[in-house]
Amino acid sequence: MRVGHVYILILLISISNISCGKDFYVYNLATDMIMETDVVFSDGFRSDMKLSEMAADSTGKLSVAEIHSKFPLMSWMIWAGDRRDVYQQSYRIIVDTLLSNISAGIGSVWDSGDVEDANSVCVRYGGPQLEPATVYYWSVSIRDSRGRSTDFSEPKAFMTAVELDGYTSVLPLEKTVQQPVSMHKIGNCLLADFGSDLFGQLLLRFNSFTGEKDKVYIHLGESLLGNALIDDEPQGLGRYSKYEVDLVKGYNRYQVQYQYNPRNTDPNVNGGAVPVLMPPLIGEVMPFRYVEIDDYNGPLLYSNITRHAVTYPFDDKASHFVCSDTVVNKVWNLCKHTMKATSFAGTFVDGDRERITYEADTYVAQLSHYAVDYNYSLARNTLERLMYHPTWPTEWILLTVSLAYNDYLYTGDASFLEQYYEELKLRTLWQYASDDDHLLHSGFDITDTHLLRQLHTHSQYIRDIVDWPKMERDGYSLDECNASTNAFYYKALYDFAKIAQAVGNSRDARCFEQLASQTRDAINEAFIENRLYADNLVDSHVSLHSNMYPMSMGVMPDSIMPKVSRLVLQKGMACSVFGAQFLLDALYDYEYQDQALALLADTSSRSWYNMIRMGSTITTEAWNDEVKDNMDWNHAWGASPANIITRRLMGIRPLEPGFSRVEIRPQTSSLSHAHIKSPTPRGPVTVDVSSVGKNEKMLTVTIPPNMTAEIYVPGQDSDSGPEVVGSGHYKFKF
Repeated sequence: MRVGHVYILILLISISNISCGKDFYVYNLATDMIMETDVVFSDGFRSDMKLSEMAADSTGKLSVAEIHSKFPLMSWMIWAGDRRDVYQQSYRIIVDTLLSNISAGIGSVWDSGDVEDANSVCVRYGGPQLEPATVYYWSVSIRDSRGRSTDFSEPKAFMTAVELDGYTSVLPLEKTVQQPVSMHKIGNCLLADFGSDLFGQLLLRFNSFTGEKDKVYIHLGESLLGNALIDDEPQGLGRYSKYEVDLVKGYNRYQVQYQYNPRNTDPNVNGGAVPVLMPPLIGEVMPFRYVEIDDYNGPLLYSNITRHAVTYPFDDKASHFVCSDTVVNKVWNLCKHTMKATSFAGTFVDGDRERITYEADTYVAQLSHYAVDYNYSLARNTLERLMYHPTWPTEWILLTVSLAYNDYLYTGDASFLEQYYEELKLRTLWQYASDDDHLLHSGFDITDTHLLRQLHTHSQYIRDIVDWPKMERDGYSLDECNASTNAFYYKALYDFAKIAQAVGNSRDARCFEQLASQTRDAINEAFIENRLYADNLVDSHVSLHSNMYPMSMGVMPDSIMPKVSRLVLQKGMACSVFGAQFLLDALYDYEYQDQALALLADTSSRSWYNMIRMGSTITTEAWNDEVKDNMDWNHAWGASPANIITRRLMGIRPLEPGFSRVEIRPQTSSLSHAHIKSPTPRGPVTVDVSSVGKNEKMLTVTIPPNMTAEIYVPGQDSDSGPEVVGSGHYKFKF
């Protein structure tokens, strides 16, 4: 990247001369919710280069996080050791063009003065608008409610984009160098195993003494045939490819050049849906775990075989989970790795088959990525893309509203809501509900060209989907007005009312609250038959989906809860890997924690453990090949346990935007112990539930500074309410 002038912007937050030393400080500074703003990537790899050194670069091989905002958001975390109830009281921001002025406290660009404000997440920079393609630095100090001040943090650098066009700031994709974890010979073949499936590129080093007619055959794949060689005819869409490498004389490096795949690079193949293309600086990638090398007679070391794995920058240490059930532990690790592996495109895509952003995939991936890493920009980048490339299912368009509200709830930043407010209102589809019964009649195609044009969709219609693939609908009887779709419709109205409130539009907030209430009543009046939800208005067929969606989305009245719950429990996992998100949410909502844990720990053919048993290290598109014979082995919409374990089993959920207030409501069932570290914008929350006696357990919770928690101790009288605590370390016996 070429940059012209390089300025230095120092943001200092300084309150007093009091310093509390190493046990009270500010750390993990983020600009527009990105922490790695000071990292320079060279050819995709992390380098030791400073941002200011990029001005002299003319290679075009350097990349950094691009801050697109003229007035970015500044966030930080506070470390306070073992102190309890630590809250920020005030800050002062000083902006300067010279790093040398930091110690002098000079703010010639912007001096905020002493600001009495407790917020440490998404604080808006208030100086003159930033210049494009410019390097800035910032540092922060805060004072707490007891008058103690931190030392100034280490300055943090960031670079603005060439065009400052508003909302979404993004990181470049990252390459990491990996060697196999094992290699062994099988006849004249060498099989190398990288231990896990990741998208990447393969580099090899071979020695040829003659270079004449020397050929080596390379096989890449995700699965083995009989635990021996790579399966060259994998079921479904498990990836396999074969390459021929012509050697030249001497010891040389070879990079396997992947074959062009129109399925995930050409929009004409997928009905006009625009695939996400890999940036030229990174190049094409393929998912593989195994490498098979045939007809090479020379010695090969581990260092001769290298995978350049490609992911969005990911902090493996940001989250951790372990419990007394080994299957649940394996499921967590599968889903956490999935979130890292499927970030290869810089947005959430539907695996490798099409590389298209879908709202349903993004809903699961958004919540699951929040659960395992501090990086919020990947979900934001995907959400913004969906505003211009929506897909065709009615329910998934409605999900866009929940995606936007989740972004606000987890980050505390309303920028997206403000920028796309009218677009989000349109995606509630409220104008297309019937005036007669207040329900959506979208089971047959909506082909309103004006609506489709407003939605920016490539599709010629909108149509209900219920679940996917079709055989995962539990025999749902689709008609022109469906209970499942109207549950999604209610949730979109409900969430948009909160969005309207967040942006200060109280009139819309009241209107959509009323619409949501009206729709809930209409659903319960129209679809409940014999205390269960029928699939549609014209027949009495009852399915898992027509009942679990209303149950999980706040539609179901308490009066029919017992019978609906019995049906849902009886049906079990009669839904897709996507539907499992809502099934488990419903079970935990109504405190069926034993049954939910049983599904997480299940080892049948319709389980996450079955994905592991098949040999996959990334969640698959379906439970097994019988369900979908062309399924991907690298599909993030199957990774709901990452967020379910965090949000439900361990019970960590934001109650107020930006995690200023958090709920801790563990439902660990029969687990003798369970421990989690979960990332939030204010710092990690840890929850531990362990047996301490024959009939006694201990709940241990650690809350970071500047956060309040409502802690629900298992087994306590619900009438007593939660334990409300500030930051610190707490223990409760139960």
